[in-house]
Amino acid sequence: MKRLVAALAMSIAVVWYLMVSVDQGSANATNSLTIAVSATPLSSPIIVAEKKGLFQKHGLKVQLKLLQGGHRCFDALIKNEADLATSSESVVMYNAFKRNDFSVITSFVTSDNDVKVIVRKDSGITSLTDISGHSVGMVKGTSSEYFFNSALLLHGVENALISARFMAPEELGKALLDKQLDAVSLWEPYASELMQSLKSDGSQLSTKGLYRLSFNLLSMRGDIQSKQDTHVRVLRALDEAVASIITSPAEAKQLVSDYLNVPLPEIEGFWADYHFHLGLDKTLQLELLSQAHWAIDSGYVDQSQAPDFRDFIDKTALSQIRDTFRSH
Repeated sequence: MKRLVAALAMSIAVVWYLMVSVDQGSANATNSLTIAVSATPLSSPIIVAEKKGLFQKHGLKVQLKLLQGGHRCFDALIKNEADLATSSESVVMYNAFKRNDFSVITSFVTSDNDVKVIVRKDSGITSLTDISGHSVGMVKGTSSEYFFNSALLLHGVENALISARFMAPEELGKALLDKQLDAVSLWEPYASELMQSLKSDGSQLSTKGLYRLSFNLLSMRGDIQSKQDTHVRVLRALDEAVASIITSPAEAKQLVSDYLNVPLPEIEGFWADYHFHLGLDKTLQLELLSQAHWAIDSGYVDQSQAPDFRDFIDKTALSQIRDTFRSH
């Protein structure tokens, strides 16, 4: 009898173990995802969450797909090469004119000094008012392009007087060094790396405060409901990462420096310009609308009406972490 009871107990234990293993395997499969991440310190919350094991802590198996620019991250998202993607609001604006199958599920950082205009000193350009008649390189369909054109408007310069050259972000610096361009509009860390290469031959124009950039996490709209639990877990991990960045900035900067292979002094040089926080406020919607009106008025798009950006901002996952949400 004792042997029968022992055998029965063993059988129950084996069945229980198998059930737990199957359930755990299913959970891991459900919460495995790829995030297309732009290779910029703006992506710091995602990098810190990965390096500190915060995604794993929240039951996620995350693979980061590092790409050069939010426009490429967006392409990876719509091609089903990634489940989530990072990008500036400008990438959202440009693509909202073309399609309506994606959503912003959170912003996680803002900066008013991330995109910069770098010029060669021998070009004679000392301010944006001098830039007429010169060749300027930028990345099409990104914050690089929008920032430069809006800066021209603010300084009363006609963009028709500029020779715009569109290139990949990693190509702009070389083109300026080789004197194919007189100026470039590009984001960090490219801007700092270019200034290091130019040394005394380069200059950065004064543009701080002209444009407030936000970096955002995007999802395909069809995944909002079906992957809601995963999205909530991702945002909880990012919320903890933001808290860690704020309380332990030295550690965060080192993690980002190592991951992106960007020298720590360069990271420290523009870190103060970043304001890390999770949120989806009216400012994002208004900024998207303002940029869309610029795109229409400048003839960049054929449409005469801006998209309704309320349809592109989804607070479903963010609203579920409000009870523990940190406001920074």
